[in-house]
Amino acid sequence: MSKMTAEQEKGIFKAAVVVNDEAGLPNFMTMFYMEPGTYKEEDVPEVFKVNGEIMAAILISQYTNTVINGIPVSLPYQKPVESMGHDESAAACRRKGPGWHLMTNAEWVYLMKDAAAAGHIISGNTDYGKNADDPEEKGYCYDGYTVLTGTEPLAWSHDGTPEGVFGLCGNFWERVAGLRLHKGVIEYIPDNNAAAEDFKPQDPAWVVARTEEPGEEGLPFGKPLYLDAQCGKVVLTDGQIAGGWNGCHMRDLKLAGSLKEVPDIVHRLGILPQNWQQEKAGIWADSELEEAVPFRGSGFCDTSNGGVAALGLDSARSRVYSSVSFRSALYLKDWKLVTDLLGRA
Repeated sequence: MSKMTAEQEKGIFKAAVVVNDEAGLPNFMTMFYMEPGTYKEEDVPEVFKVNGEIMAAILISQYTNTVINGIPVSLPYQKPVESMGHDESAAACRRKGPGWHLMTNAEWVYLMKDAAAAGHIISGNTDYGKNADDPEEKGYCYDGYTVLTGTEPLAWSHDGTPEGVFGLCGNFWERVAGLRLHKGVIEYIPDNNAAAEDFKPQDPAWVVARTEEPGEEGLPFGKPLYLDAQCGKVVLTDGQIAGGWNGCHMRDLKLAGSLKEVPDIVHRLGILPQNWQQEKAGIWADSELEEAVPFRGSGFCDTSNGGVAALGLDSARSRVYSSVSFRSALYLKDWKLVTDLLGRA
């Protein structure tokens, strides 16, 4: 078990634990937890806030999931599941029991921040079994292009430690819940509420991401933010959109409308990192789709535009691909459950 860096230290600890789901299947998880009485409520990260309550712990699968008898599990030495739609993946995670869910966008972004706080650059399988930027980094490649879970080097852990979450960069793109494009408009589920419910397309809980500047009358939070495709690039704008599909390196993304800089909400949602102007990872958007759900982290063949920040918002929730997988996560309200797991770790 290891404490987080001083930069993000807010009474948050992490440990590698094994959790049995309701089907009795073991799951290798990274648990982030806060001991009651050791933190201030205002310092609690969004990832611990589910439906207005502060969770004792958030647990994220250490490995991209495989599926056993219809139940997704986080186990080493497995081939990750593929070709499952968004709703099918989310429903499978719920079958694991109370608190289990498809990993959320808030959880993915939290891991990226934790890596940055630890000074670790997440790498992974972006070149058919090895890392495109460092070919010496490789896992056990079972089919010529993807690697078995648990065979990744420590550099492929989110924080560079054995207790970390592996496979966020490369190997398989991964589905996350709580973020989408709705006809180009960036929308999200606040805090980590997507961990509690699988929100459908028409659910009123979806919130429009807006600029921070004062908005027009009736828009107290500013103008809606869009991802669009214009002139062969992805465009972030608060103005009119052309409607279409495209992708580019994040560093080549263009700002349009009245935007002179990236609004903070875009960084908070992990759509663009703070250093996006130096980021080679790719971003894709389709502003013509009624709804586009996210794929994160790039795949095994993304040699030139791969990275943990890579983001695809150009596929409907019903679309399936052999290069896309997912992982389950779990929230715990009860501190005793946390101490029980720590006692067995």
